[in-house]
Amino acid sequence: MDALQRLLGRSPARRLPPPIESDDVYPVHMLDDTKTLRSIVVTWTLCFNDVLDAHNLYASLSRLLEIGDWRKVGGRLRLKENGELEIHVPRPFTAERPAVSYTHQSLAMDIEDHPLAKTLPKATEAPSIQSGPQAFRTFAARENAPETLEDFVYTDAPQLSLYITSFNNATLVALSWPHTLMDVMGQQALLHGWSLVLAGRESEVPPILGAREDAICVAADAPVEKEEEYSLGQKRLKGWAMAMFGLRFAGDLLWNRVVETRTIFLPKKVVAELQRQAQGDLAVQDHGAEKPFISEGDVLTAWTLRAVVSSLPQPRPVAALHALNARFRLSSLVQASGVYVQNMAVAAFTFVSPEVATGPLGPIALENRRHLMEQSTESQVLAYLRELRREQKSSRDSASMLYCESNALLMPFTNWTRADFFKTADFSPALVRAGETGELRSNPPGTMVFHHAQSMRQSPTVRNVIVVLGKDHDDNYWLTGTLLPPAWAKIEEGLKRM
Repeated sequence: MDALQRLLGRSPARRLPPPIESDDVYPVHMLDDTKTLRSIVVTWTLCFNDVLDAHNLYASLSRLLEIGDWRKVGGRLRLKENGELEIHVPRPFTAERPAVSYTHQSLAMDIEDHPLAKTLPKATEAPSIQSGPQAFRTFAARENAPETLEDFVYTDAPQLSLYITSFNNATLVALSWPHTLMDVMGQQALLHGWSLVLAGRESEVPPILGAREDAICVAADAPVEKEEEYSLGQKRLKGWAMAMFGLRFAGDLLWNRVVETRTIFLPKKVVAELQRQAQGDLAVQDHGAEKPFISEGDVLTAWTLRAVVSSLPQPRPVAALHALNARFRLSSLVQASGVYVQNMAVAAFTFVSPEVATGPLGPIALENRRHLMEQSTESQVLAYLRELRREQKSSRDSASMLYCESNALLMPFTNWTRADFFKTADFSPALVRAGETGELRSNPPGTMVFHHAQSMRQSPTVRNVIVVLGKDHDDNYWLTGTLLPPAWAKIEEGLKRM
């Protein structure tokens, strides 16, 4: 039958692996098992300017995934009969069924002598735009690595893959996993736990909480004295308005096929200057009254948003879609005695009119701050989660929950600064030798100098996206943008003026 299907040009239907009775079964939670996250396999590359012991890194990561409910991370994704996902964990892990899929390549040259690796983004004196993560797929995952959810569900592949590339003076450590596994703060927890095991401090590894019971659903279902309505409920796109939004989005895809993903490096002093400008705008606006607080994140949102809107043929209202982490918003999660390795980000929206979006930085940043503050209260996060619970009972597509005008430009933003990855990863116990020495070196041995992430398969629908990767050891900012060429031209123009 398979041969006949191949003859007809059809690939044979894939068969689900038979269940193994001894496996431990874990659930996949509400914010993990969504249509959007099912479509993304993340790969994350960490760049170290040192030679690290690759086997030591692999052994310590494998050991981490044997501790308590950390085992869940080492499991295999499976589809239940009702179409939901669950995770099957081998008991015990073996050479045939490991916790982590591991590949190591060793290149006998300095990183500066490799034609591609020498172009990896680097800190520069002035602000700069450099190659984006797509250019470096060869270092992000092994050649036949899983790229889709099906590649996990129809095989016995572990969720987590580790792919290390060693040079004579540097090491690239790449991890990949289906996005259904965890969010950015889950990544931070993984990196921190891994660093502790590597340092022989296994007893300090925080336990994984909520592995079997979804803390998000528990919080959303808990009785409250007075339930608040979700403040954006009236702005939800439905019916004809949603159809119009979809048509406009499809038109954008048709007319603007080329998108470019690049990395932006912003020195500390440049970000300080942008913030000073923004605060100055507000002082003028308020005629010298006490200036309202705006964060560096608000300023970076305002700066990139203005560049994108200013590049449009006709200005449009903007809906900035932010990932708001419930870990820091729900009192039941804030004082947790361990870590949550799952997805806990909820959507928050900032609405900016075309006039404000193309004007001075300060008012844009202030609008961003105001909207986020209104939506990030515990009552509002719970109200959003209750909306989501109702939606998920009828569909798994939380992406259809959009709150904006039907002609708005949707700009997704993710800010990873809070995860502080540059300082969280301490791989110094695996140090073989320092790769970079002297006064130019700014980071401690065994810590990273750069990181970036991408999806294993690029969707043409991904555009107008900004990821703030965080601050390095010198407090310079790194960002990745997936934007149309006119938006990149605006950003370049702005950087030249700096």
